[in-house]
Amino acid sequence: MSHHVWFEHFKEQLQGLTESFEQSGSPLSLLGYALKEQRLRSDDYLPWAMTHYKLPKLQSRFFTETPLSQEMFAKWATHYPWSVECLPVAEWDGSLIVACLQPPQDFPSTPSSVIVLASFEDLQEAWRKLHPEKTVAPAPVSSAVEDAPEGIDLSLATVTKHGASDSFSFDDLGVDEEKAPAALDESAEKSESMDGLFDGPTVIRLEALSSKEETPQANSNPSIEVVSSTSDAALQEFSAELEPKTQVDELVLSEDKTPIPVPIAAAPAAASPVADSSAPKKVPPPPPKSEMPPPFEDSFGNKPIPIVPRPAGVAKPTINPVASGNFSLEKMKKKNTALMNEKVKQALSEMKVHFEKSMILTLDDQETQLTAFAWDENFQGMKDTSMRVPLKTPSIFNIVASTQKSFHGYISLNEINEKFFEGWNQGRIPDHVTISPIIVNEKLVGMLMGFAEKSAYNKVSLNLAEKLSTDFVKGLQAA
Repeated sequence: MSHHVWFEHFKEQLQGLTESFEQSGSPLSLLGYALKEQRLRSDDYLPWAMTHYKLPKLQSRFFTETPLSQEMFAKWATHYPWSVECLPVAEWDGSLIVACLQPPQDFPSTPSSVIVLASFEDLQEAWRKLHPEKTVAPAPVSSAVEDAPEGIDLSLATVTKHGASDSFSFDDLGVDEEKAPAALDESAEKSESMDGLFDGPTVIRLEALSSKEETPQANSNPSIEVVSSTSDAALQEFSAELEPKTQVDELVLSEDKTPIPVPIAAAPAAASPVADSSAPKKVPPPPPKSEMPPPFEDSFGNKPIPIVPRPAGVAKPTINPVASGNFSLEKMKKKNTALMNEKVKQALSEMKVHFEKSMILTLDDQETQLTAFAWDENFQGMKDTSMRVPLKTPSIFNIVASTQKSFHGYISLNEINEKFFEGWNQGRIPDHVTISPIIVNEKLVGMLMGFAEKSAYNKVSLNLAEKLSTDFVKGLQAA
């Protein structure tokens, strides 16, 4: 078995791993086996893998806040031999996000894919949720099976067909099949308890399962009718065998002689000798509409996040004085000074609707690094406005540069990301970031970036940023 680069790097702590792996017969790879058996810790392996493969790492927070979609996995099930060590976790604007322990071999070049690293524990839990184990209890063997004639096997399970309903699956609705029957039973109980609620007063009558005649006992209060069973023992035995669906609290009658008010039905307006069966029944009024707003379809998360627009205003942008002429937008600015300044002000002003602060970044001609081109007045205490951000190292900017697609979500911590926010946001990592590419003639020249709270994780804010980045270059002369 050929040893991989990771094995050579950690070989001092992996002595005897190959022998135990071959004896185990595990379906995992050597790397997966080492991580599962704790011979190699994820906290040790992933920092090395991020540096060696130049790939970002997916935080555990992603798997808890964005559970994987069964429909998405089914869509790509035949695209690649997925396993617990490599599986698709999301789709983003035509690109497939693939989480793995190491770059997969012979991976299809189309469609566009983004490879990210993840811990074995997160991948294992995600794989388990995508492939839940279903255990079926064996059916008890009845005496009829034992007494069956020779040559006839009655122990075989029989599947009962129900016509067109066989095509129904709880998976089609995204409902857990084990929870669904309980939910249906609960709704059935509720519907039973509602019987007679609107048609007239409900009478609760308890009767024991006995053929003996019962003698009703009259109560001193004529407005209350009490129905008793044959004996307390019979009622106690009946209650022990069957648990009632509706619990009725015990009524305690005091010695107070105050009469109990009884609702009196209103007298009919006019007596009719023959009841009209065709007359429509009185329908109760519909329940009042809930004041809660409906779930937002624009939210990407499983739990709807309310869209919280921010107070709009006119931005007071600052053009970076240290951006040299080697950067694309700076070159375009020399030919479009007045129009460029107006477009910067307009874009940063409209970004205020959903983002706390916004900025525009520009790339160099080789597309190997970027720097700040302009930013709004909400940026305070920047350490170095001339900071150059490399684009060949894993970061949120690397994702946009390599795919020419927008980045929209929370930030995975790594050296480049943390260094950028250390210089531009006083070391605070924002809850949400949107970065939309600025493209001229199929060439990436800049990026429009917004910092925001979690409430900006929706299609509305993303569509806004992408529209502004597209409109930004309209009417500008190319450099």
